[in-house]
Amino acid sequence: MQLTAAPNPTEVRSIELPWGVCSYILKRSKRRSVGFLIGDQGLQISAPLRLSLTELHSIIATKASWIEQRLKQWETRSKQTVSLSSLLDAGKPVPVRGEAYHLDTLPPRCKPMLNPWTKSIALPACESAVQRDKAIEKVLRAHAKEVFTHMAAKLLERQPAAQRLPNFSIHLSSPSSRWGSCNSKREVRLNWRLVHYPPQLIEYVIAHELAHLVEMNHSARFWAVLESLMPGYQEPHKLLSKMNPAEVPVL
Repeated sequence: MQLTAAPNPTEVRSIELPWGVCSYILKRSKRRSVGFLIGDQGLQISAPLRLSLTELHSIIATKASWIEQRLKQWETRSKQTVSLSSLLDAGKPVPVRGEAYHLDTLPPRCKPMLNPWTKSIALPACESAVQRDKAIEKVLRAHAKEVFTHMAAKLLERQPAAQRLPNFSIHLSSPSSRWGSCNSKREVRLNWRLVHYPPQLIEYVIAHELAHLVEMNHSARFWAVLESLMPGYQEPHKLLSKMNPAEVPVL
């Protein structure tokens, strides 16, 4: 058997699948199994160093239907979202809770601020695009923490006293592939980029993670708890499945 461990740890390859030619990024590492990920660059596959290319392609073939479905979802998300830096470079408004916010320039050494009344984000003049992006992200993160905390409190008010959820803490995160998470320490982590999305979608993710405080799974009981927190959650659930957690919605 000829081994085909790539001389480079990462390379671009392609394979003929029943639905067409599929390009993918191959990453070799000291692992025991093959991992599949649909990321910002499309299909990424992680494989053991000593797995032959023939064996790898046999494994990929068994996942052909899954890959086709996920790539179509990724292509849809790519058309509906854009990176924040690209949006700013184009001089377009920034979406905040689903509404367009324009940028204002402040005198040097002034404190950046987000004004929901004027729908604006004001920043001191920045020396570079990188500095600008970091400054805007800092403002948006602060606003996100405030909005998420307020929404969580409102959701809790819907719960009957007998079904009150346990105490929890809210933290911001920035994963590229998920909207939120919840752990056994009752830490609810929410993707700060949710602040770009309409309130209904933000509320859904928060309600989803709060329901995990009761059921750390997706059983029938979990969905019942979610329904009690947010009746009609099904529509925002479908909408978010078409969006990219790493980017910004196109207004």
